[in-house]
Amino acid sequence: MRIKRTLFSLIMIMSVQTISASVWKIVEPTNAPVAYHHAATEFQKYYAAVTGVNLEITASDDGKSDLVVIGPDFVNALTRAFVEKEALSRPVYGANSDSYSITSVSDGGRKYLFLAGGSGRATLYAVYDFFEREAGCQWFWDGDIIPQMDSIPMEGIDVLEVPRFQYRGIRYFAHRSLTRFQAEHWGFEQWDKEIDWVLKKRLNLMMLRIGTDDVFQKAFPDIVPYPSNNGTFPEAIDRSFSDRTTPWPLEFRGQIRKHVLQYARERELIQPEDVGTMTHWYSPTPKAFVDNVKPVCFGQSGGAYKDNPYAAIWDIRIDSNMENYWKLTQAHIDHYGSPEMFHTIGLAERNVFNDRDKDVEMKMYAYRRIISKIREHYKNSPVLIAGWDFYYPGWTEEEIGRLLPQFDPANTIMFDYMSDLSVEGKRSNFTKWGVRNRFPYTFGIFHAYEWENELRGNYDLICQRIPLVVDDPMCCGFFFWPENSHSDQLMLEFFTHNAWKPDILSPEDAVKELCGKRYGEYSEVMEQAWLAALPLIQSANELLPEFRSLGSYAKGTLSVETLDRFRRVLDKSSSKTADANAVLKVIASLPFGKGNSFVDRDAIDLARTVLGRMFTVELYKYLIAYNGKASGNATASELRRAGAKALAALTGIRDVLSLSDDYSMNVSMDRLKEVNPDINPAFEHAFKGNAENGYCRTYISELFDWYYLPQMKVLLEKIGSPDAPDRMKAIVDDFYSRPLASMMTPAAKDFFKSIDKYIVTASK
Repeated sequence: MRIKRTLFSLIMIMSVQTISASVWKIVEPTNAPVAYHHAATEFQKYYAAVTGVNLEITASDDGKSDLVVIGPDFVNALTRAFVEKEALSRPVYGANSDSYSITSVSDGGRKYLFLAGGSGRATLYAVYDFFEREAGCQWFWDGDIIPQMDSIPMEGIDVLEVPRFQYRGIRYFAHRSLTRFQAEHWGFEQWDKEIDWVLKKRLNLMMLRIGTDDVFQKAFPDIVPYPSNNGTFPEAIDRSFSDRTTPWPLEFRGQIRKHVLQYARERELIQPEDVGTMTHWYSPTPKAFVDNVKPVCFGQSGGAYKDNPYAAIWDIRIDSNMENYWKLTQAHIDHYGSPEMFHTIGLAERNVFNDRDKDVEMKMYAYRRIISKIREHYKNSPVLIAGWDFYYPGWTEEEIGRLLPQFDPANTIMFDYMSDLSVEGKRSNFTKWGVRNRFPYTFGIFHAYEWENELRGNYDLICQRIPLVVDDPMCCGFFFWPENSHSDQLMLEFFTHNAWKPDILSPEDAVKELCGKRYGEYSEVMEQAWLAALPLIQSANELLPEFRSLGSYAKGTLSVETLDRFRRVLDKSSSKTADANAVLKVIASLPFGKGNSFVDRDAIDLARTVLGRMFTVELYKYLIAYNGKASGNATASELRRAGAKALAALTGIRDVLSLSDDYSMNVSMDRLKEVNPDINPAFEHAFKGNAENGYCRTYISELFDWYYLPQMKVLLEKIGSPDAPDRMKAIVDDFYSRPLASMMTPAAKDFFKSIDKYIVTASK
């Protein structure tokens, strides 16, 4: 009989006695990279977690035990001996490969299980895959499912796995608000757990785009001191995501980065080094550097951040500026990283000249300049050329055609992570770059933006485009770029599965696989809920989270163009929203609070997503009714009814969020203190600014209670009145002046009632 238990049960391992030599032992290679040792200890850990038996790890064969043999023949002499006597098939993969095999062998009355890959990383994949196949273990970012068994089958296994894509990676970004979603909040233990999950899902590359931490202090110790941990950073822009005041001392941030990258490197994960024009809003130039060095910056004719001197790009035509940029990269390599791979954004989002042709030529020059600097020091390391600038604001196919010959395809990769986005106007992606069957590129899912931390995904486009790359030898990678980590369990499973073997090409198939793995006895009801919600999940591009924009509607009168846009959105999404109440009833009937944490978390995600979509529908209807009242196209009662429905949806979201700590800034602050209690007293204000600014407002409990709901009430009571904008501003000011600790939201008592408030109101 199997029962499930989560990863906390691994504590039992420490109390399990090593059993006698008559059973299995684990043979790890000697004088091998440390990843193989981690593979051995992970096998030991999970075998004990499943069976309660702690297998001994040894470096040699005792001549009598059954053996789990870790590592391929080029690192483990025992594996090599079995290959030479033809008891084990010759490996079909070479060194530095991510392919792996799991093979059972009987020889001389003894049993052997060989877990081997083309690298230490691949051998870790083999270990995790073994426990998934043979013990039914499942791996999720928020916990493992570990069945309990008396023993695990070790015979009759012959598995060979080969990835479709050479690079399979995920990025972690620099926004802040809630610990679940924002990597910059994480401490040592959470990062270790995350990196283990990355390996369990057979990824091989991770990018930390979470700022440069203390790299300026490392590169320029005589110029840039560590900032005080008792005040706002001098480069901070108030009430914005550009306030990079850290919660902990910057020295501690450096300790975390060192630990994270060392932990990842020991397991042979690739972390590309940022190079070139690295100054940005998330990695600003410290004021001390600006004051002392006075770097001349490009004069921007347009694009982002041109009015922020600390996010400006230094003019790399000037040798000293280019050299200083390189010093930052080399300092990161020396203290934290590895020159295994590089990554550059070029002049992304920045325009130097008004003349388009001159501006594109300048951007091409920047790439040549940056790559030349890399090659001065590291001749052959591959370089990822970030594709964001090619998509937004966008390069034409002709411009990309001029750029590609300037890159060496032997060590340069077009890093596209917008493959799931629409191509319109000036925007383009790999389908229009002329790279297919011609130049190395990657396929990527852009799960952004920051305000969109609900369930979403352009599955239709993804499923149209994956077949374009599956048989293209030039497509060498599959990437996921979320601005919010862990926001969408379905997309995480869809991505990690297809990054290895792209054969699940519909969200319905992904739902079936997810539910079968994640929910145990509740898999069927969860599958019903996911499938019911899918149409609304996929309507993210039409039904934006408009609760974040309430202040902009205070004046009441809207243009004809805006009202027409609302009507088009409502018309386009009508088939998906018509059955929203029925969808919500399915979600409300889920076994919430019955002891399955996966069900609880995902039920809330489903509920908030659907309610969020319906709030936008109800708000648009209210605004259309308000603007139609003056012309006699709407009555006062119709307006009140529309407003009541919108308010009920917004209140429903607030109540649903209150059921989980995932959405509380207060709880996130407490978790920051658990990582390190030495919190900068100025950080709370920065924290609010990082979460409240116009770009980043999202599903956050404190914002619903003290921001969105008060603004909605002003909208309903004062829309169109001269003082409405001032009342909206007063709500914002109150949010900043009020301590977070005073913004506690009482938890709703019933999951169904939290949703039913909207269902009842919407049905009237």
